[in-house]
This record gives sequence, C-alpha cells and structure tokens, in this order.
Amino acid sequence: MNKDSNNITEIISVLNFDHAWTLRERLLVTVACPIFGCLMNGFFISAFFVEDDLKKIGLVFQALIGLSDIIVTMGVIPTSAVLLLSGQSDSKSVCNALQFFTEASTYSYSIFFAMMSLETFYRQCRSHKDYDGFISKIDIIVVNVLVLTFGTAASGVYLGLDYDCCYRSHSGNYTFRIVTSLVFHVIPSFITIYCSVCACMEMRFNAKICRPCRMSHQYKNDRNGHYANIVAFVLYAGGWMPYLISVYWYPFTSDSHFYRSVWIGIARSVVTSFVYGVLDRNFRRAYGYLFQYCFCKSLIKRRMVRRHMQAAEYYAATEEVHLRMGHHNRSRRPALCPRRDTP
Repeated sequence: MNKDSNNITEIISVLNFDHAWTLRERLLVTVACPIFGCLMNGFFISAFFVEDDLKKIGLVFQALIGLSDIIVTMGVIPTSAVLLLSGQSDSKSVCNALQFFTEASTYSYSIFFAMMSLETFYRQCRSHKDYDGFISKIDIIVVNVLVLTFGTAASGVYLGLDYDCCYRSHSGNYTFRIVTSLVFHVIPSFITIYCSVCACMEMRFNAKICRPCRMSHQYKNDRNGHYANIVAFVLYAGGWMPYLISVYWYPFTSDSHFYRSVWIGIARSVVTSFVYGVLDRNFRRAYGYLFQYCFCKSLIKRRMVRRHMQAAEYYAATEEVHLRMGHHNRSRRPALCPRRDTP
C-alpha cells in the first residue's frame, strides 16, 4: 500500500501481489511455491535422519538452515494463498506477523549459514581438539542464535524500529537498521566467505599432496557439500540483494518494484533445498529414498518384505551350516584333558 499525505490508496499488497497480475496467476504462484517448498524443505530436514553420511553432530547447523526456510514455506507464503482465496485484503496485524516471521527466518538463516561454514573451517583447518571444543558448544550457540534473531525481529517489527514493509509509512530507526544489517548480514557474510575460502584451499592442498585422500569417499563428500554450500550462499545473497538495495538506496521506489524485490527473497527459500539435492549426492540419495517411501510406499513395503524373507532364509541357512561345522569340529577335535582311567 502507498501512503499519501491525506489518504491511503491501495496499489499493491505485499501479501496479495501486484494487482496487474490476474487472480489465477497469483494463486498459481502462492499455491505452487509452498507445496514445492514444503516438500523439498521437509526432505532436506529428513535427510539428516535417513542418510548415514549426514548423521553427524557437526551438520546440525545445516539442518537448521532448512528449518529456517520451512518457516517461510509453511507459514508466510500459504497465508497469501489463504487471503487470495478468501478475497479479503491483508490487515496490519497479519502483515506484521508475516514480516516478523520472514525477518526472523532470514536472520536465523544468515547466522546458521555462517556457523555451518565455521564448522567446516574447524573440521578442515584446525586440530581435532579445537573441533571437539567447537562442537561441544553447539547447544549454547543454537539457543543464543534463536533468542537473538526472534527477539530482534520482534523488536524491529512491533516497536517500529525496522522498515515498515506493510504500509511503507516510516523508515524505522536508522541506528537499529545499521546494527541489524551489520550483525545479521555483513558479519555473517564475511565469516561465510572467509571460512569457505580457507576450507576450500585446505581441502585442495590436502588432495594435491595426498593422492589416496583425493580418491577417498570423505573427500568426494566434502567437495560436493562445499560446492552446494557455495551455490546456496550465492542464491541467498542474490535473492535478498534487490530488497536491500530498495530499502537503503531507493527507499522511495514504487510499491510494485519494492514488493517484487521482497518476493524474490522469499521465493529463494523454495529452491535452496532442491539445489542441495542436485549438487550433493548424499542429499540426492536421501531424497530418492524419501520420495520412494512417501509416494511408492506399497512398492517399497513389498520389496522390504521380500528382502527380509530372503535375509531370514539366508541367516537360517547360515546358522544351520555353522551348527553343522561346529558339531563336525567338536567330533574331530582331540580332548584337551584326556580321561584318566581309574585303577
């Protein structure tokens, strides 16, 4: 909405999209995005429970970035679809709530991504003692990050300290906005870039001097995961860059351009998990198993029953052979303590 000096004229809504689009086009976007996003983000989080190579305590930050994205795909975008289907315009309270969840999700994603890069740096470039010390503080780091991000987002939205994305009636407190930009965007981006570059250089150096390391399974997993993290970070930075440019450099741009930049950043949360499935074979293997389990459950159940029956028959036959071999060996083995004849 655009606020004039005397009246408020509705041009475009942050939740209902540009009214130049038809209702069918807006519904297609707001329904297709959460369905695909929830499916892929759900697969992303579930992959850490079904894939052995992902069941590591150090990858908890990577799982949390998927949880940050699922807040948007399960809460923010579906609300727009509900408003479009109901035919109602968005209210101030609903818009503030969605702005709060979007900002909290974005802040959490940025810091958890930096922590994930820092974990990779400790694993690749530091000693085992330093890495274990970092891993032992994961629970404290996660709690502090969640309290900081959600508390800052709530203060900015409900105390009027942040930019008003709903009515664009005020620009908020500039000191608060500069501090939040440094804490949640600039510093995490610097940590991510520095740790990623150092880890990549260390990994390539080890592969260069050690040929068995280059051919190992762990090296291939680290390389694929590193490439996927780089692409995900580029998508995150590129997705929210139009919004940051609009807020800081062009605060008086038209509502159409502003809200389109917001939705570019929101839509980024839909595709990141899919990128991991394309570039990382661990996630690709986990996605394949989860897809078969969710959509071909009867087929998998028949396969599993047949596999269990074959395994049971195999173990039964193996046990019978072992029993026969043990009986045969005992019959041929000489007595350890020969029986002494009594007079």
